[in-house]
Amino acid sequence: MKPEATVIVPTFDDWDRLQICLDCLAGQTHPTDLFEVIVANNNPSPEVPPSLSLPANTRVIHVTSPGSYAARNAALQDAQADVLFFTDSDCLPDPNWIRHGLAAIATLGPYGRIAGDVQLFPQGDDWTGAELYDRVFWMRQQFYTSLGWCVTANLVARRAVFDMAGPFSNDRFSGGDREWNLRASKLGSEIVFSSDTIVRHPARGSFAELAKKCRRLAGGQHYDEVRGLRRPRKLVSYLSFVTPWELRHLTSITYLTDAQRMEVLKVAFRLGVIELVEIVRLRYFTGRPTRS
Repeated sequence: MKPEATVIVPTFDDWDRLQICLDCLAGQTHPTDLFEVIVANNNPSPEVPPSLSLPANTRVIHVTSPGSYAARNAALQDAQADVLFFTDSDCLPDPNWIRHGLAAIATLGPYGRIAGDVQLFPQGDDWTGAELYDRVFWMRQQFYTSLGWCVTANLVARRAVFDMAGPFSNDRFSGGDREWNLRASKLGSEIVFSSDTIVRHPARGSFAELAKKCRRLAGGQHYDEVRGLRRPRKLVSYLSFVTPWELRHLTSITYLTDAQRMEVLKVAFRLGVIELVEIVRLRYFTGRPTRS
């Protein structure tokens, strides 16, 4: 019997957190025999740890092309359902994730997309400066939806949208979710935010993790500029390190104390330096985005 939904989970050297994600999927309130799970293993080796416990509705495919978007595209080719759920191996889908996602997308037309809520949580008892930065500036799913896109940590889409807009860009390491969703929006695909379709996501707990993400985002931006999809920013604009928009947004956040706001500002400044160095490297030296 054809499943009602296919869940696609790319993973790269993240087996421990993948197991937790799979456990969450095994605990869904929607019957597990009505959906399938495809884990797209993007490690160089096809070997899976013997300790990994796969639910009965789950299978692993090996994708040699590097990058989570290449892994998602390979899983798309293998998926059987007409409704596709996307999340990441470090995410914790809510028990009602699939049930609510199916109900939400049923209210839309044949080219509908659902941007589910992404709820960040700290990795310890208290929020670090890096985690607060992640919470303030990234994974803002409802805001992104108002701009016509969302992150693939929590995306539900009909296969017809991919038939219309094409797959994700295979050679991106970051920013492919934004590029694909904006492409779909331009072609008339409706996207709606669903506060009930929830996954929980650990906030990035260290500056090193944020820096890695920052470099990947710079690589995606460079990719768009080279291909004429985005107007190149003047190099001098990167020298502010913290943009006026970031300052305005930071001051508007009411749940931060003054000390926390200063911690986030320090992180933002350091990431501004990382972004400038990466853009200079991409434009004037190797020109090749990296995964890390």
